[in-house]
Amino acid sequence: MNKLLSRRRAIVTCVSVILLVALIYSTARDRERLSAAEHVLREVFAPVARGADYVSRTVSSCVSFVASIGRMKRENEALSAEVDRLRSEVVQLSEAARENARLSSLLDLKSSLEGRTVVARVVYRDPASWLESVVIDRGSSQGLATGMAVVGPSGVIGRTTSVTAHTATVLFAIDPRSAIGGVNSRSRDLVIAEGIGDGSGLLRVRPIGGECDIVAGDVIITSGLGGIYPKGHVVADVISVEQDKYGVSKTAAARPRVDFQRLEEVLVLIDPARGAAR
Repeated sequence: MNKLLSRRRAIVTCVSVILLVALIYSTARDRERLSAAEHVLREVFAPVARGADYVSRTVSSCVSFVASIGRMKRENEALSAEVDRLRSEVVQLSEAARENARLSSLLDLKSSLEGRTVVARVVYRDPASWLESVVIDRGSSQGLATGMAVVGPSGVIGRTTSVTAHTATVLFAIDPRSAIGGVNSRSRDLVIAEGIGDGSGLLRVRPIGGECDIVAGDVIITSGLGGIYPKGHVVADVISVEQDKYGVSKTAAARPRVDFQRLEEVLVLIDPARGAAR
């Protein structure tokens, strides 16, 4: 009985091998038509293959996405750092352009004046006297002394007071301790322009003589008679005029063209006698 079963198994095995070899041989050649077995196998396994391919692509996409998160984070950090760097460069370039414009105007003024002049930067402001004085980075080593006129492209700034080897204090024209000998550019009447010191940033303009032809819109310039400020520099624009109660004299309020709050560079006139505006 055992021998009969063994013999049957051997026959079945041989037949299966022969059929498998025949199937492989028949499907290995180029054919236009599939066998019945191939039809069955393809129909059975096609959905499975599609599912496996979908799962494989989904898993691959998820893995790629997870891997890309770290890469994108690093790229975003690098881009953010680059944006910050470029913004900083833009700010620096803008500041350099503004500084060049200011210095260009100051150098144009310098070239228009006779005599020796020194360009200086504002390095310090006393919070207690923000609109009264500043400290500049030039001093006696560069030829500065007390009582020298300080001007800018917009007009008179003030005069030097205390001076060290490498610094000097500039008292603004709007300080109440300041008085500038001026002239009305229209009527040619002589006046004195004094700082009011009330925080308005204005000057009080008083006539030297009894009668004075002065109206709003007049421009006050330096007269060159005070010994400090040479002739021809703009002091302020008259904005209003008041007459005293007796109707004898007039007093005007004038606004300087210099922006004292944003002052950064100045021009010191070392030789005031030759520093007149041409």
